[in-house]
Amino acid sequence: MSAPTPTRRAVLAAAAASAVTAAVGPARAAAPFFKLYLMIPNNQPARVAWGQLAAQQMQRLGIEVVSSIVPFTAIAPRRSKGDGKTHVDGGWDAYLERYYYSSIEPSPLALFGSKNMPPGGQNFYYVDDAEIDRSLTEVATSLKPEDRKNAYRAFEKRWYDIQPMTILFYPQDVIATNPKLRGFDATTYNPVFYPRAENWTIDGAGDDATAAFASWPQPSSLLPMYSIGYHESNVFGPAYDRLYDYKSWDDKTLVPSLATGHTMSDDGKHWVITLRQGVKWHSGEEFTAADVKFTWDTLINKAIGSPYQSVMQEVLGGPDAYKVTGRYEITVDLPRYSMEFLNSVLGAYAIMPEHAYKDIKPESMRGHTASTWLGSYAVKTSDGKTFTARGAVGTGPWIPQGFDPSRKAYRFTRNENYWKPHAGNVKTFFIVNINGTDAALAALKAGEIDAHDPMYDIGPVVDTVDASWGKVVTFDSYKWQHICYNLKHPVFGTGVDSPLGRKEPARAAEAAAFIRQAISHAMPRDEIVKQIAGGYGAAGTVPMAWSAPEYDHDLLKPIAFDMDLAKSFMEKAGYTY
Repeated sequence: MSAPTPTRRAVLAAAAASAVTAAVGPARAAAPFFKLYLMIPNNQPARVAWGQLAAQQMQRLGIEVVSSIVPFTAIAPRRSKGDGKTHVDGGWDAYLERYYYSSIEPSPLALFGSKNMPPGGQNFYYVDDAEIDRSLTEVATSLKPEDRKNAYRAFEKRWYDIQPMTILFYPQDVIATNPKLRGFDATTYNPVFYPRAENWTIDGAGDDATAAFASWPQPSSLLPMYSIGYHESNVFGPAYDRLYDYKSWDDKTLVPSLATGHTMSDDGKHWVITLRQGVKWHSGEEFTAADVKFTWDTLINKAIGSPYQSVMQEVLGGPDAYKVTGRYEITVDLPRYSMEFLNSVLGAYAIMPEHAYKDIKPESMRGHTASTWLGSYAVKTSDGKTFTARGAVGTGPWIPQGFDPSRKAYRFTRNENYWKPHAGNVKTFFIVNINGTDAALAALKAGEIDAHDPMYDIGPVVDTVDASWGKVVTFDSYKWQHICYNLKHPVFGTGVDSPLGRKEPARAAEAAAFIRQAISHAMPRDEIVKQIAGGYGAAGTVPMAWSAPEYDHDLLKPIAFDMDLAKSFMEKAGYTY
């Protein structure tokens, strides 16, 4: 009788226990220096393991850690308020996150610029550092590649020195697919890469194949301007298009999509974008420049509450910067050149239909069927017809057919009128919400799904995937795993309540950086990668993809795991062992 297959939980428990042996000495028994509340998202099994390990290591430094394993939907509202409050006051102290930039070319200004804090921006962490701001502004506004390269280096050096967050490691995405599936050639990456089932072929399934993709967890909204992760873009991505798209995961070059091209003035401020003619929305209405203007008006409108609002405002300056200058042309005059215009505004944000969404009130958007995909709604077209929508109305290759609660699945049918040909044989496509790695692999083995997103972290259990039912593929994720800190927290954020900060207020920020450096040096990154991530990844330093051209391997040396050094940084902040 063969031995039972170990569960994901058992494998990770053993791995975490092994990684803990890398820690030096027992947990500190004296009274804690301060208390920290750490939220660990429950939708990634391995993250729970290294989150618990991180909490243990902080406790060895004399920090009392109250950890909780919660759905990300419990974290998102706390971090999105923008009031900077700590956990006990309804905000947050720290949480675990797997993150990345919206565009493939790193755009750190959107995440870490001081003007991009919530509720209108994505700097949920309240990074507010003059040197970081200066370097990120130079990254965004430099027309010359060499100037931009130098600005990236300045950002990386400053981050490395003060460590606003603890970058644990750079994960490699490990995915198991149906061995009969061809055309699966990219990992998921919000908001620009998602399951592209239009390229899939299921061998032996004829011309009318059905395919399914597992995604975890349940989305909070399926309107592109509210997206908080690729568990959402997995679902809405196939329904929409952007003005520019990436050629492929291997060739991360932006190429025209709904746009056919653009001209740019020498100073990078004046743009004329020409649009593709003959493209139809799922409703049958024609796509025009009015839809682009509507999308940008929506994103830049503070009443809508999009986390992309501050980027739109910073890049464009306001809605007067763009205007429709032809049925298939839109002209833009930027206040100054910004790389974010091409990489994010044109290359990352999905275009939404004016005729279908214009009458939805801002306060009703999140609860509308266009966001929930529950039920249906009528969409009037200019020729007097009515289209019944069961979710998004897009120009994309897949037409939503709503959410089936009994199957926990989003259903799509192929858009036979798509403006470019489908390359595969899949005509019906499902995104299935499956919770748990064991459950996802069981579904793959049973033939119920054909692939899954990387959140299942199958790396440590790949030896349980049999070639008869699963093909293991890997991708450089272009993401990082990190411990996020509320940088308005009075101890490890601003430092005003640290011993050094109280004694010498002018050095409060320095004290907070000492505490974060202490935590960073207490993390056994190599053991986390080896024992918990199954060896799929590399130790982390700064928020920059490990294999990105912008990552400075000469500058960014590994951060040593050294408990004595970690404690010395706590002592620099004024704590006494």
